Amino acid sequence: MMKSGKFRWFRYKKGTLRVIVGRGKGEGSRECEPKQVLRTWKYDFQSFHEMLCAVEASWVWKGQELTADDVIPEYDSDLGPSMPLPKEPTCFGGEDDAVVVSKCGDKKKNVTALAISEEGGKTVLYSGHDDGTLSKWSLDTNEQIWSKSIYPDGTKDYERYTGCGLYIKETPGVAGIAVRAHPVKKGRPIVFTWTDAYNGYPSTDFDDRGGSVLKAWSGVNGKYICEYVCDVGNDQDGSPARPSISAVVFCQVYYDFIGCVQDTILVGLHCCCNTLEYDEKYSDFDIEEAREFSEGNIVPFLEHSHGRALHSWRGHSGMIRAMAVVREEYVVSLSITSGCGYPDQMILWSLEEAGVPLFRKDLYDYYQSNLFKRKLSRLADVDGIGIEGNELLLSDKNGDRIVSATLYDEGDDGPVIEINGYACLGTKYYEDEGFHGRMAVSDKYVSVAMEIDPTAWIFRIIGNSSHKNLDRRDGNERDFRADYDHSDGSMESLRQKRAGREMAAGKVIFPLFGGNSPPRKKRKPGVFDFGGDKKEDGFGSGGPITLAMRGRHIIGGFSNGSLVKFLLPDTFAETKPSLNANDRSSCGSLPSDEWHIPILESEDE
Repeated sequence: MMKSGKFRWFRYKKGTLRVIVGRGKGEGSRECEPKQVLRTWKYDFQSFHEMLCAVEASWVWKGQELTADDVIPEYDSDLGPSMPLPKEPTCFGGEDDAVVVSKCGDKKKNVTALAISEEGGKTVLYSGHDDGTLSKWSLDTNEQIWSKSIYPDGTKDYERYTGCGLYIKETPGVAGIAVRAHPVKKGRPIVFTWTDAYNGYPSTDFDDRGGSVLKAWSGVNGKYICEYVCDVGNDQDGSPARPSISAVVFCQVYYDFIGCVQDTILVGLHCCCNTLEYDEKYSDFDIEEAREFSEGNIVPFLEHSHGRALHSWRGHSGMIRAMAVVREEYVVSLSITSGCGYPDQMILWSLEEAGVPLFRKDLYDYYQSNLFKRKLSRLADVDGIGIEGNELLLSDKNGDRIVSATLYDEGDDGPVIEINGYACLGTKYYEDEGFHGRMAVSDKYVSVAMEIDPTAWIFRIIGNSSHKNLDRRDGNERDFRADYDHSDGSMESLRQKRAGREMAAGKVIFPLFGGNSPPRKKRKPGVFDFGGDKKEDGFGSGGPITLAMRGRHIIGGFSNGSLVKFLLPDTFAETKPSLNANDRSSCGSLPSDEWHIPILESEDE
């Protein structure tokens, strides 16, 4: 493809040369319609030069010789001065500007979680790894402070090879990290962690497992403090449900039975629920009725009670994917459906009445008989939620698209959440590639990246709702079928595919694999494989697989265990640096087709 959006190419196969215009179609974009062929040569060329001479002699369209400036309306995109490509944001650092915090080459050290904290005037990083290791680093000196194995090394039991590249959706190691200030000892951090491995792995059989556990550790030396056990009763078969932890946030909630606000941990679980049918504003919601009907998949704990769980919050039917605190007044949670993993519901909860939902945005219609029409929104594969004021910014399509949304809570119609529009980054070439993305949330900014590309895009959370580059259409994806280009499955033209770049506040480009690329070897084909790929060796494509952002610091963690940082301009510095980290927004990455997803029992069963 020429930069102007004109497609000119040729194909030589079995003695036949075809010179073609327009996008290719079919598998690998290597097929075309007969009307796209300028000329066909059936000739046994003696050299590549001879073939190119034939190609050059074929650039004729409707009797006129084609030049680089000619446009074929049927096949070309007008990307000239009147319709330029979206502007690229400022690059705050390339691979030569990156600072290596830790250089590693062990895929067992897959960096699966990161958190940046400000402790006593010093910036520190906590990193969680696939092998169950939790480490603390100084970002001022780029040295390790301590490291501790907090979960069993289960990497041998978790397959990392797939036909699509690196598979890191679930980890037996550290799946998430949040940092909170000690309630009494000033300046002492408490580090909260969770894992995707079941409680008791590997010494206990799965059926004998305990409830999933949120653990607390001393940030000073890694010493164990306490744990919070998530028990939501039985599944619909009458067995203990004990689902995995998906997301964790911290907030202050008012409890009637206590009579005051309490520091609270909300744990979102990877399980489905049967729910009562309330309207989207929950005008007829009865909390006692909801509690009697079924347990919910959001479990609150009093943060300083060392493990005391309260009544679960009932509302979601699908498994929890992400949660975020809004202005210390609400919590927004997003669930996904079992199996296909489509976004299911977005619910806004009150922090003034524990467990009371205020608004629900349905994203999936279970009652639609046509399976292909059940999706009600273009949202897909959400990887994070950033919130500033009333505005939300979501990472979507595994880090290839941002979604702007706004909370309206004034007047008789509030509170409601409305999606403003979508903007792609153009990281994906094919729709079915790059299935792992990540969003890091700072005070007023977020960064978004995808493992198949080394670029991390930085956005200011507020100010996107009215941007001209937003595609404001929403609904079932099949309603936009006319926009599909079947040559690569993309919904947007080249301009639309990169619209989000112009909205970004900046970007950084990480060195692949943190500057320590592994020697690539083809793996031995498996039983159901047709051949091994160099990128299927467990290391992936080399982009960051997890991110952390805090003030001027942006950190990338890689599949080989390497850690790399950039220092952003002073304009990104926080005015009031906090010890707390990752405590206001959280997003899981567990697959929706995980081999064990319980459905909680309900009154009807």
